[in-house]
Order: sequence, then C-alpha cells, then structure tokens
Amino acid sequence: MTQIAAFLVFLAMGVTNLLAVQAGLTAVLGVPVLVALVVAVPVFYFRFVGSAAGIVGAIVGWQMPVPLAVLLFCWPVLVYGFLRGGAEARSILARRAA
Repeated sequence: MTQIAAFLVFLAMGVTNLLAVQAGLTAVLGVPVLVALVVAVPVFYFRFVGSAAGIVGAIVGWQMPVPLAVLLFCWPVLVYGFLRGGAEARSILARRAA
C-alpha cells in the first residue's frame, strides 16, 4: 500500500512539474500550449533543471507566490531531511543508552 501511495505522489508531482513548465513557457515565450507541452517534456525530465523550470513556471505562469512555488517543488527534500534527521537523532540516543 505504501508503494502505491508513493507512486501516486510521484506521478502527481511529475504531472504538476510538467504543467508548471508548460505554463511558464506559454507565459514567457508566448508559444501555443501544445508546442510548450512538447518542449516541456524533455525539460522537466532533468531533476534540477526541471524543478527550477517548474518553480519559474509556477511563479510566472500560475502567478504563485515565490515561497509557495518553492515549497511545491522542494517539499520532498524537506520531508527527507526531517526523516533523516530524526533517524540520526534516534541512532545517537540509542548509542548513548547502550
């Protein structure tokens, strides 16, 4: 069940990223939606370039505030850091107790 949920989140994030890049290309370059979608596919595939383009697309194309756009595309890193930090803290506390 966890794998299915993770896959659905991954799929939703990918579609959101693709649509944000497409919206940004349409807003900035003024190209038609279909052309922007075709151009957005290879751009959003690359992790850092796609995330940066998605953030810009969300800001320019969707008029989203900058902090919200960054949070939309960077929340997995924050969750991973929080979980990793918790695991490290538990590990340190377990070593002290032993």
